[in-house]
Amino acid sequence: MDSRGGDDARDGLAPERAWRSVERANAAKLAPGDRLLLRAGSVWEGAMLQPRGSGAAGKPIVLDRYGDGADPVLNGLGRVACALRLENEEHWEISNLEITNRSPTPGKQIRGVEIRAKDTGARHHIVLKNLFIHDVNAAAEYRNDGDTVAKSFGGLVTIIEGNERQTAWDDLRVEHCRICDIGPMGMVMLSTWMVGHREDDPKTWFPSRGVVVRGCTFERIARNGLLVRGSVAPLIEDNLFRECGMLGSGNAMFVFHCDDALVQFNESCFTRYNPGDSDAAGFDSDYNCRRSTFQFNYSHDNEFGFILICAQGGAKVRGFNEGTIIRHNISQNDGGNVFRFSGVTKGTRIYNNTIYTSATMTNPRDGQPHPPRIVYHKTWGGWSDDSVFFNNIIVNTSERAVYEFGESTGNLYERNLYFGIRPATEPADAHKLTVDPLFATPGGASAQNTTAAAGIASARAAYALRAGSPARGAGRTPEGAVTDLGAVFPTAK
Repeated sequence: MDSRGGDDARDGLAPERAWRSVERANAAKLAPGDRLLLRAGSVWEGAMLQPRGSGAAGKPIVLDRYGDGADPVLNGLGRVACALRLENEEHWEISNLEITNRSPTPGKQIRGVEIRAKDTGARHHIVLKNLFIHDVNAAAEYRNDGDTVAKSFGGLVTIIEGNERQTAWDDLRVEHCRICDIGPMGMVMLSTWMVGHREDDPKTWFPSRGVVVRGCTFERIARNGLLVRGSVAPLIEDNLFRECGMLGSGNAMFVFHCDDALVQFNESCFTRYNPGDSDAAGFDSDYNCRRSTFQFNYSHDNEFGFILICAQGGAKVRGFNEGTIIRHNISQNDGGNVFRFSGVTKGTRIYNNTIYTSATMTNPRDGQPHPPRIVYHKTWGGWSDDSVFFNNIIVNTSERAVYEFGESTGNLYERNLYFGIRPATEPADAHKLTVDPLFATPGGASAQNTTAAAGIASARAAYALRAGSPARGAGRTPEGAVTDLGAVFPTAK
């Protein structure tokens, strides 16, 4: 395809015989191993590219660029529902495109990229790589976090629908994409096959597998940067989340209706709190999740905390959040509530994290009558139970920060180090340390990073334990072995 020199009367089988229009490409039925190539520097406006046909195992259909120059552009101009759509297809690899869909009339229900399937069975091998998705100004109004319609538009949206045949993604990969200036959602997954998660009922619970979001940048997003739903063992790593929640309530990223999610080596920063928001943290283990793990992440300057762990209780909702693990993370200058528990979470384990609070830490949601909190438990149809907090280092420089446990039960604090300003609400801890951990440069991790790897490297250096640190060898692993306190990163990933 060539938007300037192409001709739809040609056969499209060589650069000199390229097609010109999106409509001609949409009319073709592609076969396994085919390639649909867009000429560098080409721009298509006001139309939706919706190629047809599926590849096969080992023979994907490839959508990519050719030639020298800028990546080809698909610009919907806000006139179409999305600039690029795949519907009921599989075995596709899409790379090296610029995609935008900005409407002159804000608030439309539009998307940049839409990948959808309905009653097809599992759809295999959808790979999106090196895409620049930007300036999609869909409606960003806040209703509530259970409203899937309000969270179904934005930059990249995957949709599983129908209820007649079990349908899910098998090998969905989003890698090294830049998603920015988007409303409301950077990337979001939706599925009608996650209702029966609590009972593992195959009639209504058919999760996606092989979901990977890696090496992406989510920047200046109206609400959530990333929302992964209805998946088993999704891998979310090496991503940078920056300035999410710009216009409405939203943690930078979260998992929902997932088992065994692994969220690691990400940086999340500058998530904004707007008046009336419920959420504005860096990370979120949301409800209807089991065994989520958040590890080796760097969180900083998020206005409403490092991480939320939540599950709405009550006989009608019956939400759950079981066995979340939060370990080996660094939080610097996060505001609001560093750790926030909301509702009926169970079995959360928080260990070997390094927390540094700012002297100017505030609680933007509750205002002056309510202080910022290092740990905060609140009701949401019930209270958290069995939360264990060990091997962590907390350096608190805020005169206002407190711990607040409410009516939560089963809290255990063991072998944590507390230094700096120590509020009267600091929890009992049979083996607590209250000495300087001797960080290399506390508070000195970089806040201005272009990749998650750069941010994590800076945080590791700033919070490295100097020689003679009392935190060395003062902790115990869950298995009982001796370990350091605070975040301990692997020497090699």
